[in-house]
Amino acid sequence: MRYVWFLLVSVLLVSCAVSNNPIRSEVRRLQKGVDHEDTSYVYDLPYEEGKSYRMVQGYFSSFTHKERAALDFKMKRGSKICAARGGVVIRMKEDGDRGGLKRKLRAYGNYVIIQHADSSRAGYWHIQKDGALVNVGDTVKP
Repeated sequence: MRYVWFLLVSVLLVSCAVSNNPIRSEVRRLQKGVDHEDTSYVYDLPYEEGKSYRMVQGYFSSFTHKERAALDFKMKRGSKICAARGGVVIRMKEDGDRGGLKRKLRAYGNYVIIQHADSSRAGYWHIQKDGALVNVGDTVKP
């Protein structure tokens, strides 16, 4: 069962900026509510045009998105994740090989955080190990 949960979580995309990794101060600021997600901007879907994926968790859901404007999509391992809005990659982690729903495992999760021109940020989570196609400092477009 533990393996099934790991697989399920590892193929989901979460478009929110949440982490319990104490080294990531910017992420903690989002988590504590010091910074807020920009909910006024219309974002593109975070995958290639012409593709479709099932949304498995929506905004502010009670499962794991409590008080978060975030979406989870069920995507096959290796699916291309696209920026939903342009910006600069300011943080990323792709060396994690563990995952799951337990709070203690969040620090191992892989992610990319993009800062937009208006200083708002979007996070892309549950990226497979060594699966990011960008680096810190890269400019991305939707």
